[in-house]
Amino acid sequence: MICGTALVAMLAAGFSHWWSVNSFVAMVDAGLPIPAAVQSAAKPVESPVAKPAPPALAAHTPIATSAAPDEATQKKFYETLIAKMEALQNQNRDLLDQVAETNRDVMKLEFRVDTHSESFRPLPVNEERLDTSSSFDDAPGVLPPRAEPVFLPTSE
Repeated sequence: MICGTALVAMLAAGFSHWWSVNSFVAMVDAGLPIPAAVQSAAKPVESPVAKPAPPALAAHTPIATSAAPDEATQKKFYETLIAKMEALQNQNRDLLDQVAETNRDVMKLEFRVDTHSESFRPLPVNEERLDTSSSFDDAPGVLPPRAEPVFLPTSE
């Protein structure tokens, strides 16, 4: 049941994608203007051979008035960029200070046991505990004993 539902969902997604690509190709072939949202989502791959644009598309392309932006616009752009970078630097510094304060608070954190509470019950402690006895010295330990190395005969 789950596999069938997943298969139907995948087929629906594939059909939806095929339909959108098919309609996009039909719009390009017909020479219709393509919406800006579709143009930004689908960047065409540049081919090594340049093809002239169809006349219907050439009529809708905007013509740039000047190739280079003027100095005032460029200066304003860089000033706002620098201001935003300084704001980000200040925000980064504030965040680092907050992290340092949090780290100091965590390092000071202590856990104390309330021995006067009714729910406090200390663990029973015996003089002879299994994990501290010397019986582990005689045993091989947790891992099996190390295998003896096998030396292969040499050709000498």
